[in-house]
Amino acid sequence: MTKIREWLRKNPQKAAKEMAENERFIFQRIVDSDGPVGAYGLSLTAGRSMAVDNSYIPLGAMMWLDTVNPDNGKIEKIVFAQDIGSAIKGVVRGDYFWGHGEEALAEAGRMNSVGKYYLLVPKYSTPKVK
Repeated sequence: MTKIREWLRKNPQKAAKEMAENERFIFQRIVDSDGPVGAYGLSLTAGRSMAVDNSYIPLGAMMWLDTVNPDNGKIEKIVFAQDIGSAIKGVVRGDYFWGHGEEALAEAGRMNSVGKYYLLVPKYSTPKVK
Protein backbone atom coordinates (compact mmCIF):
# COMPACT_ATOMS: atom_id res chain seq x y z
CA MET A 1 0.00 0.00 0.00
CA THR A 2 2.83 2.39 0.83
CA LYS A 3 4.40 1.91 -2.61
CA ILE A 4 1.04 2.32 -4.34
CA ARG A 5 0.38 5.60 -2.50
CA GLU A 6 3.88 6.81 -3.41
CA TRP A 7 3.28 6.04 -7.08
CA LEU A 8 -0.12 7.79 -7.00
CA ARG A 9 1.47 10.95 -5.56
CA LYS A 10 4.32 10.94 -8.10
CA ASN A 11 2.06 10.23 -11.09
CA PRO A 12 -1.19 12.16 -10.59
CA GLN A 13 -2.26 12.11 -14.26
CA LYS A 14 -1.59 8.38 -14.69
CA ALA A 15 -3.22 7.73 -11.30
CA ALA A 16 -6.44 9.48 -12.35
CA LYS A 17 -6.54 7.45 -15.57
CA GLU A 18 -5.95 4.14 -13.76
CA MET A 19 -8.52 4.87 -11.06
CA ALA A 20 -11.11 5.74 -13.71
CA GLU A 21 -10.60 2.30 -15.30
CA ASN A 22 -10.37 0.19 -12.17
CA GLU A 23 -13.88 -0.96 -11.19
CA ARG A 24 -12.67 -1.91 -7.72
CA PHE A 25 -11.51 1.60 -6.82
CA ILE A 26 -13.74 2.59 -3.90
CA PHE A 27 -14.68 6.17 -3.12
CA GLN A 28 -15.31 7.21 0.45
CA ARG A 29 -17.61 9.88 1.80
CA ILE A 30 -16.99 12.28 4.67
CA VAL A 31 -19.24 11.67 7.67
CA ASP A 32 -19.67 13.25 11.07
CA SER A 33 -18.53 10.33 13.25
CA ASP A 34 -15.65 9.08 15.36
CA GLY A 35 -14.19 7.25 12.35
CA PRO A 36 -15.14 5.43 9.19
CA VAL A 37 -18.63 3.96 9.28
CA GLY A 38 -18.92 0.31 8.28
CA ALA A 39 -21.74 -1.50 6.50
CA TYR A 40 -23.28 -2.29 9.92
CA GLY A 41 -23.84 1.45 10.41
CA LEU A 42 -21.37 1.94 13.29
CA SER A 43 -18.01 3.66 13.46
CA LEU A 44 -15.27 1.08 13.02
CA THR A 45 -13.07 0.45 16.05
CA ALA A 46 -9.33 -0.01 15.58
CA GLY A 47 -8.32 -3.54 16.46
CA ARG A 48 -11.91 -4.71 17.02
CA SER A 49 -13.73 -4.34 13.70
CA MET A 50 -13.59 -6.79 10.78
CA ALA A 51 -14.95 -6.66 7.26
CA VAL A 52 -16.42 -10.03 6.26
CA ASP A 53 -18.41 -11.68 3.49
CA ASN A 54 -21.91 -11.20 4.86
CA SER A 55 -23.18 -14.10 2.74
CA TYR A 56 -21.52 -16.28 5.40
CA ILE A 57 -21.00 -14.12 8.48
CA PRO A 58 -23.86 -11.89 9.66
CA LEU A 59 -23.04 -8.25 10.27
CA GLY A 60 -22.82 -7.59 13.99
CA ALA A 61 -21.48 -11.08 14.73
CA MET A 62 -18.93 -11.50 17.50
CA MET A 63 -15.91 -13.60 16.50
CA TRP A 64 -12.72 -14.87 18.06
CA LEU A 65 -9.80 -13.94 15.75
CA ASP A 66 -6.63 -16.05 15.79
CA THR A 67 -3.93 -14.82 13.41
CA VAL A 68 -0.60 -12.98 13.36
CA ASN A 69 0.36 -9.42 12.48
CA PRO A 70 2.86 -8.60 9.69
CA ASP A 71 5.77 -9.03 12.15
CA ASN A 72 4.46 -12.47 13.20
CA GLY A 73 3.12 -11.26 16.55
CA LYS A 74 -0.03 -12.98 17.74
CA ILE A 75 -3.45 -11.43 17.32
CA GLU A 76 -5.87 -13.35 19.53
CA LYS A 77 -8.96 -11.36 20.45
CA ILE A 78 -12.67 -10.80 20.11
CA VAL A 79 -13.62 -8.78 17.02
CA PHE A 80 -16.94 -7.79 15.46
CA ALA A 81 -18.22 -8.14 11.89
CA GLN A 82 -19.00 -4.49 11.17
CA ASP A 83 -18.14 -4.05 7.51
CA ILE A 84 -18.02 -5.74 4.11
CA GLY A 85 -15.63 -5.39 1.18
CA SER A 86 -15.74 -6.11 -2.53
CA ALA A 87 -12.61 -8.27 -2.33
CA ILE A 88 -13.74 -10.20 0.74
CA LYS A 89 -15.43 -13.25 -0.72
CA GLY A 90 -15.70 -16.64 0.93
CA VAL A 91 -16.47 -18.24 4.23
CA VAL A 92 -13.13 -17.59 5.93
CA ARG A 93 -12.09 -14.23 4.57
CA GLY A 94 -11.78 -11.05 6.54
CA ASP A 95 -10.19 -7.64 6.71
CA TYR A 96 -8.98 -6.52 10.12
CA PHE A 97 -9.39 -2.79 10.77
CA TRP A 98 -6.08 -1.41 12.01
CA GLY A 99 -7.32 2.12 12.66
CA HIS A 100 -6.44 5.60 11.47
CA GLY A 101 -3.24 7.35 10.47
CA GLU A 102 -0.03 6.48 8.69
CA GLU A 103 1.05 3.75 11.14
CA ALA A 104 -2.27 1.92 10.83
CA LEU A 105 -2.17 2.27 7.05
CA ALA A 106 1.35 0.84 6.95
CA GLU A 107 0.31 -2.18 9.04
CA ALA A 108 -2.82 -2.76 6.95
CA GLY A 109 -0.79 -2.56 3.75
CA ARG A 110 1.60 -5.24 5.00
CA MET A 111 -1.09 -7.55 6.40
CA ASN A 112 -1.53 -10.78 4.46
CA SER A 113 -1.73 -13.41 7.18
CA VAL A 114 -3.47 -16.73 7.24
CA GLY A 115 -5.59 -17.18 10.33
CA LYS A 116 -8.81 -18.47 11.75
CA TYR A 117 -11.87 -16.94 13.24
CA TYR A 118 -14.66 -18.53 15.19
CA LEU A 119 -18.20 -17.23 15.13
CA LEU A 120 -19.47 -16.81 18.71
CA VAL A 121 -23.21 -17.35 19.02
CA PRO A 122 -25.56 -18.16 21.91
CA LYS A 123 -25.87 -21.89 22.46
CA TYR A 124 -29.37 -22.38 21.01
CA SER A 125 -29.40 -19.77 18.26
CA THR A 126 -29.06 -19.95 14.50
CA PRO A 127 -27.20 -17.05 12.86
CA LYS A 128 -29.04 -15.41 9.97
CA VAL A 129 -27.08 -14.43 6.89
CA LYS A 130 -28.28 -12.56 3.86
